[in-house]
Amino acid sequence: MDIKDLRYFCVTAEKEHVTRAAEKLGVSQPFLTRTIGNLEKEIGFPLFDNVGRKIRLNENGENFYIYAKKVLTDYYELYDVIEKMHNKREKNIKILCNISPFSADMIIAFKKQYPNYTMSIEYASPKEIINALSIGEADYAFCSPPIIDDPLKGIKTDLVFCEKCCFLFPPGHPLIKKKDITFEDLKDQQLITTPKGSGLRTNIDRVFKKYGFYPQIVCETNDMNMIIGSVKNGIGYSIIPRWILHSNSALKKYAVNIDLPEACAYIGISYNTNPSETNICPDFVSFATKFLDKFSGEAYGE
Repeated sequence: MDIKDLRYFCVTAEKEHVTRAAEKLGVSQPFLTRTIGNLEKEIGFPLFDNVGRKIRLNENGENFYIYAKKVLTDYYELYDVIEKMHNKREKNIKILCNISPFSADMIIAFKKQYPNYTMSIEYASPKEIINALSIGEADYAFCSPPIIDDPLKGIKTDLVFCEKCCFLFPPGHPLIKKKDITFEDLKDQQLITTPKGSGLRTNIDRVFKKYGFYPQIVCETNDMNMIIGSVKNGIGYSIIPRWILHSNSALKKYAVNIDLPEACAYIGISYNTNPSETNICPDFVSFATKFLDKFSGEAYGE
């Protein structure tokens, strides 16, 4: 008796007709009849009764069907698990962010420590992030403000970073040399920023609202390279995370730190703790936390 015999038996029992079962299984009717007969000989009793042109399970057959079906179900579930294990080994670590991705240094450092993994980083809104984490369509997410823990969905968030911001002005802009920039200085300036819903914009709007400042926004994009390029070409100024200066030191001469206590962004890394949504690389949270702690010390001397 093997798995194929059990499958042939279960399909025959469900169809209650040998010819129809043979058609579904893609075998000949005599072959299926012989297979069922050999199975009955092996277990020592008949499994079907003839009812006109059809067949039906007898009492022995009904009991045998219950356990045969369970064996088949477990067998197919085992193969599903094996397939998922292969997929997890082969797929990228999928990371969602509502902030511009961290320095490429983190990707490089991760690849050196875990060379068998690759990473994909995509932008998503907090709502999209929560949904993707809940159903296992994303492995991790960086979000600001941090996503609130949701035990029912298995979502856990660890606070990993507090980002500070700075103004970025076009080359030669007079405010570059000003030590204490006020909102009054910015009232006639054009702002290039990210769209509403992004982490950076959410934090910027929070500060603007507190001080009753309403900027003149001329361009919105999640492409940080486009923001930087637009500023360099004199379209307007921007507010960017200071980590970008750490990766692109040439921008420092056009940047002015924002020293308002509120001008910071708390960033969390979120993931799913449910066993059915086990992360592809369980060490990633520890790695990211240590990397960003070290990064903070190097970038801000903290």
